[in-house]
Amino acid sequence: MENEMKNNKEVIKKFKFEIGIFISLAFGIFFRFYKLDRQSLWTDELYSVYASSLENWQQFWNYLASDPHPPLFQILLSIWIHINPTGNEVYTKLFPVLISIFNLFVLLFLTKGWEKKRRFLFLLLFSFSPGAIYYAQEVRSYSLLLCLSSFIVVLFDSFLSDIQNKKRYVSLAILSICISYVHLFGFIFVGFLYFLFWIYFLGLKDNRRNLVFLLGVVTFIAYLPFVFQLLSGDKIATASWIDPPNLVLYLSYYSLYFYTSKKFLFLTVIVPVVLFLLIIYQLVKKIFRKGGFSVLRLSEMYLLVAIFVIIVTSIFSFYKPIVTNRNWIVTLPLVFMFVSEKISESKRSKILMVSLILLTILSFVDFKKNFYIVFKEDWRSTSQFISKQCEGRYVFSNATPEYIKLYLDWNSVQNFEPQLLGEETKIEQNKLCVVYRFLGGNGKSFEEKNGWKFVKEQQFYGMVVKEYLRSE
Repeated sequence: MENEMKNNKEVIKKFKFEIGIFISLAFGIFFRFYKLDRQSLWTDELYSVYASSLENWQQFWNYLASDPHPPLFQILLSIWIHINPTGNEVYTKLFPVLISIFNLFVLLFLTKGWEKKRRFLFLLLFSFSPGAIYYAQEVRSYSLLLCLSSFIVVLFDSFLSDIQNKKRYVSLAILSICISYVHLFGFIFVGFLYFLFWIYFLGLKDNRRNLVFLLGVVTFIAYLPFVFQLLSGDKIATASWIDPPNLVLYLSYYSLYFYTSKKFLFLTVIVPVVLFLLIIYQLVKKIFRKGGFSVLRLSEMYLLVAIFVIIVTSIFSFYKPIVTNRNWIVTLPLVFMFVSEKISESKRSKILMVSLILLTILSFVDFKKNFYIVFKEDWRSTSQFISKQCEGRYVFSNATPEYIKLYLDWNSVQNFEPQLLGEETKIEQNKLCVVYRFLGGNGKSFEEKNGWKFVKEQQFYGMVVKEYLRSE
């Protein structure tokens, strides 16, 4: 019995990192699926879903004509939706979830040659990242953006160790073009990655500079068609709703790594931030004392790329606001690469590793409690209310009636025709429902004339449904 227990302990000790990776991935997958249907799609998600649900490609491109984002995510989402045209809301939400889970499994494969401790830390951070989990459950491009940026960072790191591997080099070029056509910040991410590493290898007089430079040039040339399209129209102006950088932006960016728990504020916010600022200070000191980037290690260069992305886009955003915390999700793999390597090589790696695991657990206490509640616009409940309580052919909305139609179709309700409030429509029914979205409506109101009188209203998160009756 004692020998058996001893053998079990030895097995656990021998495979502790493999066990840790398995547990991390299992929890990561669970949290990405957990309460997937807890709330409605909100307006930005419905924009993506509606566009990708259109019957033909001409309608698809016309609808996206004023969208400032590259179209690759929308194209892939359209393919997913048309695989199962009768699919419902949950089926649509599965798309980013499956991308996120695919991301974890591919990273598991790509890092199999890494030192065990470093691999465990990297996959732990990815599995439990609040940002990765949050955007795995949002039908927008950010799950795909994180997926591609992580593949690029890991493949780039591997390629730098074996520059003769042509498959990795071609894969990097393809992935770099793909991420550029997912989101503007995908292009910014690879641009800074290749530019800073080109300068780094230039300073070292390392031949790898030519290969890195070529990757940047190929990506830039491939992205030019979209740049010309962007500049030829009014697409850039659509980002005007974004606020200039402020404290909220940086706190929300931090929450992509660790949720800011009020209960454990000191441990989950103050301690990590102070330590991180200390590391940055030492990094800057090292650069200036020893004369340039060439003194840095590769892991430190990854962190430097992340810092440059944040600083440069922040400065630009004071002129033309383009930054939200979710755009910076591309920096997660860079920071995770730095942290995992730094801790794994530290003399105090055991203490730091235990501290990181504890920090992750404490962070997740409040994340789980606050994340799994309804906090978005409730188009789902609004549409359900319409299908049960409203009468007549028409329903009016001061914003995007097509989104109401989308939900009604998912629920197989075909007897309503949602219309935009303010459009000329002959109303023959005696009972009418009007939906008002609190943000982003067209400013129109239903006029109480020709016998129409307001009766009652029902509020939902982000909107209200008002009912009117017409006297005979």
